[in-house]
Amino acid sequence: MTSTFEITPDREFLHHFLTRWRTKSLLPEMVDKLKKNSKTDPYAAYGYGRWLSLVNPGGNCLEEAEELLTWAGSNGVQDANAALSELFFDGRIKEDKAIPEMHAYLMESSYKQGSELAQYLALESTLYGDYGYKKDAWTVADILQKHLEKNPGSDPIYYDLLGRALEDTDPEAAEKAFRTSLARGNTESYYSLASLYERTGDEAKAWEIAEEGARNGAVNCHRFKASMNKEDFEKLPVPEQESLHREIARGLDYAIAHHDSYACYLKGVLLYLGYLGFPQDDDAASEPVERGCEMGVGACWLIKAAILENKEMKGVEDASLRALRMGSREDAPLEQVARGYVSGVLSRHADEIEKLWLREYVQANPEEEDGKDALGVVAVYPQGFYYAMDVDDPGELDLEWVAEKVDACGFDVVHFSPVLTRMTKALGLEETGCHVAMLVDKDGYMKDLPDNMAGTLIYGQGQEIRGTVVFVLEDDKKYTLMPMQGLQRMYMFIQLLNAASGGLVRMPSSEELASIGAEDRVNTDSSVSTEPKELTVSADQVLEGIAACNLCIDTLHVVLPADKEYWFLSTEDLFFKLDIKDAIEENIEQHGGYMIDAWQYVDARQVPMDIRSRVRFKQA
Repeated sequence: MTSTFEITPDREFLHHFLTRWRTKSLLPEMVDKLKKNSKTDPYAAYGYGRWLSLVNPGGNCLEEAEELLTWAGSNGVQDANAALSELFFDGRIKEDKAIPEMHAYLMESSYKQGSELAQYLALESTLYGDYGYKKDAWTVADILQKHLEKNPGSDPIYYDLLGRALEDTDPEAAEKAFRTSLARGNTESYYSLASLYERTGDEAKAWEIAEEGARNGAVNCHRFKASMNKEDFEKLPVPEQESLHREIARGLDYAIAHHDSYACYLKGVLLYLGYLGFPQDDDAASEPVERGCEMGVGACWLIKAAILENKEMKGVEDASLRALRMGSREDAPLEQVARGYVSGVLSRHADEIEKLWLREYVQANPEEEDGKDALGVVAVYPQGFYYAMDVDDPGELDLEWVAEKVDACGFDVVHFSPVLTRMTKALGLEETGCHVAMLVDKDGYMKDLPDNMAGTLIYGQGQEIRGTVVFVLEDDKKYTLMPMQGLQRMYMFIQLLNAASGGLVRMPSSEELASIGAEDRVNTDSSVSTEPKELTVSADQVLEGIAACNLCIDTLHVVLPADKEYWFLSTEDLFFKLDIKDAIEENIEQHGGYMIDAWQYVDARQVPMDIRSRVRFKQA
């Protein structure tokens, strides 16, 4: 924006807020004008509320934005309801929870009542698969092409959106759409066009367009080079690296100062990883990351969670929950949220987690067909170690056999406790008609057995639990006891058990296995170390590293090459990228373990594990 404009109850006014960039580009004097009139004019309230919701300059701005948009929407400004809907979906409301059904209601009602913002947001969300919409670029392109044929004088943002919908299938048509948008004064399309050239391999032209865009007021073009390949950066002579680093740093700072939320993510991740001339510095990364979090960037919440985890600080689970709300559906935040739910750290968000995220957590950990036959119960000993015992019969559990295995004088059953109930929900067991139960030694006090701290925490009723406890499943109707089924569910249960006990539950040592009569599970070769160790190798030495480890108990850390193609790949993807999955499975089998399905194995100690937990990756 180059000037202020009148606050009028018509589309000419509303067009200034149709995209995020237009709204965030308002001049300070225009923002002040909207603010001064926001208490009496619903259109001014909408404009100022939308600006606050996107920029969030601090304090209680989101609460104020929610109030202004709600008031404007109730007074006939349907675009305000559309803008408000996104706050509900992301959980950026005073109630601090995601309410996707409210988002759907506000979008549908405002769309039907003619809100152009609702129409634009629906197309954009369908293009990228955001906000609960199914991703469908073809449909978006078809709708826009027909609309622009009938209305060639439409707002240029529709040409830009058409270009983005076509860039994968018809780059020439996409380029034409972007250039039409630019010719009609939409500087946002400089970045779109530069990105198109970069995707088609013409980096020189991409940088040329980005530099032109920066000169002509396109804020996001200032940080265009910040996403370059690190390997290409390091091929440059040192003086050129230093010059380019300064240019990138200036561009990022300029964009951040002008409310570019993605620039916050880029600077944060470059400092977090130590790329493109930036030093690796978690503390320095936190500043732009926090600003990105304020503006609702899910990827920034992911980095924040990673930084907090690195520093062993509180808040990892909460940051992961916010990342999920804002579109980051990776496995890591799903697991952190499930752990926080079970442990009670996220108790105030329990309803939301049960409704929205636990199902996704279970779906992200599917049981492979070969692993469904695994049956077992999990015993936790007073010393803090666990042992997973195989069970042959999927039917009613033989309690005498279990009691003999753990040296108990029969069992009392803890049918329910708050933690057991949360575990049941987190594992998706309610749909199968059973729940997690805990078996407790009947004579725990009479025999003066030692305290079982993990068992006491799981019970959570103020009474001390003594002796070994055993976790099983119980039928919801008949209350018959059954073994757990499926290696993946058993593995997930152990992870959640560890979270619920505050990290008290651990794998057994060889000596502890021998003490409970599981000598057959201990490696009897005295020349082979049975104490777990960690080894770090570079990616080009990963096969040698695997050969030097016992991956049933050891952890191999692999330092990835400084190459953009390895950025942000999942562990599963990296296994295939480095072609090491077969070698890992062979290592497991050589050391007494055996694979159950594609990723799960049982080691020589009868411990269910995931092979992705034995090889860890880190950046150079």
